[in-house]
Amino acid sequence: MKPLIAIIVSPWSGSLSGCQQHIKRVIDAGGLPAVFDPRVEPGDIIEVVDGILLIEGPDVHPRFYGEDPSPNLREVDVLRDEFEIELVKLAVKADVPILGVGRGMHVINVALGGTLYQDIYEIPKAIKHDWPETTRPEQRLHTIRIKADSNIYSILRESLNIEGTNEAWTWVNSFHHQAVKRVGEGLRPVVFAVDGLIEAIEAKDGFILGVQWQPEYLPEMLHLYRALIEASIKRHEEADNIRKRILEAEIQKKLNVEQGESHHSSETSDSLPDTNQT
Repeated sequence: MKPLIAIIVSPWSGSLSGCQQHIKRVIDAGGLPAVFDPRVEPGDIIEVVDGILLIEGPDVHPRFYGEDPSPNLREVDVLRDEFEIELVKLAVKADVPILGVGRGMHVINVALGGTLYQDIYEIPKAIKHDWPETTRPEQRLHTIRIKADSNIYSILRESLNIEGTNEAWTWVNSFHHQAVKRVGEGLRPVVFAVDGLIEAIEAKDGFILGVQWQPEYLPEMLHLYRALIEASIKRHEEADNIRKRILEAEIQKKLNVEQGESHHSSETSDSLPDTNQT
């Protein structure tokens, strides 16, 4: 059975058309994509899906990490922010795998108590990350360096340039103007640009992965979607096993009660006094 992967979009911001490439990647990786918008309850999604894909979109409003808006803040969608942040918190509790892309990485970080640079040029000596929308998305525009002790290193190893035992590198596309600043609880930074900007974060436990680039346009990055699918299948199987054990325990409990009642009835019948008169 293919795992059901939730993709979150905002119908009023035109992101539905923008998620088509993600839908294709989920299908190519062996998953079953399902598109949701922020008008449903996050808890309802957690009950039915096996994995979550948070995709690119508007800036995360800084109120969610305790800051006032910078003049460089761009388009925001507070309803989507509230929805996705709650969804991440519930997914973490339920051990539902999450892959975050672009904004999705920022949402993960903020949901777990981290902060963002409202604009990357707050970083001294930052290289160009915010390439215009007219730039072809499949172009590889700057390098990233990946820690060898990370989960993402294991996922992408076949396509990386390996240097020594501690680090590897590759080229990626780049279309963002916000970035992770303080890393959220339970997360660690594992990929960096040459200017030190965090390009990927991952959970210390479980499958939570956020990347800053747009992997849906880079063929070698299909491995990220496959990793999400594999983690979602594992989670689905574990959930099925738990449900099976609960059901078996309930059935056994019912049988024990029925057997106890039958035994009690038998003992009562055997001890009835003889009322026959001679």
